[in-house]
Amino acid sequence: MAKTKMDENGKVQIPLQTRKKLGLQSGAEFELKQDDNVLVLKPIPSKKSKVNSPPLSASEKKEIEESKREFATQKTRIYDNAAELLDALHGEREEHKQRMAK
Repeated sequence: MAKTKMDENGKVQIPLQTRKKLGLQSGAEFELKQDDNVLVLKPIPSKKSKVNSPPLSASEKKEIEESKREFATQKTRIYDNAAELLDALHGEREEHKQRMAK
């Protein structure tokens, strides 16, 4: 069991090994529960979940920017059902393959 002290301001330092094991970072929030002479600190999960995804490629960034421009100009299309959307996506894929083949 790890040991720690409370300072004059009521702050308690959680040992580094425990912080790493629990994935705690600066600003972490806790739920406090007092049961007789026992104090329990329960970490409150952050609402922001970090996902470590690979960086976007140049072509992915370009597609995102094109999508943003298209959306801003209201050239987006609303599909009535998933089949329509899939047909449109397959058509776009074929057009892209043909452009790339040239």
